[in-house]
Amino acid sequence: MSQRMDVAKAYEQALFAGHMDEVDSYLTDDISYWVAGRPPIGGTWQGRDRVLRGFTNREFGLGSADWGHEDVERRWYDAEERVIVEIREKSWLKSDPTDVMDQRTCVVIRFRGDKICEMRDYTDTHRYEEFVQRHRHELPKFAGGKRP
Repeated sequence: MSQRMDVAKAYEQALFAGHMDEVDSYLTDDISYWVAGRPPIGGTWQGRDRVLRGFTNREFGLGSADWGHEDVERRWYDAEERVIVEIREKSWLKSDPTDVMDQRTCVVIRFRGDKICEMRDYTDTHRYEEFVQRHRHELPKFAGGKRP
């Protein structure tokens, strides 16, 4: 396994554990994080502080809520100056566990040296938009009337 792969997996583990100081240590100052789709679901977050704030405040995707989650599959690939991860996961609001999103995502993590300098998240944001239509009142990010 390459050092890039080690860093990518350690970054993801720290992110899921909420260890933002450790996440910070894996990023360049000028990191760019792009999520497919239009705001407020997708968009671009630029710079370490902005990206970390985005993670902390769950600004990407559907935002914070009382989520249930099942990690179905992850496939990691090592490529030149980048790591690619294909993700399949299921998630649902704990208030409605019968409405399960079966989500597939591909994330390209680009490196400069041993630090992550860019991430491109190719999530199927159409599934998110449909989910918002069904659960707007339960998603704090959208409850105020923001349209996906």
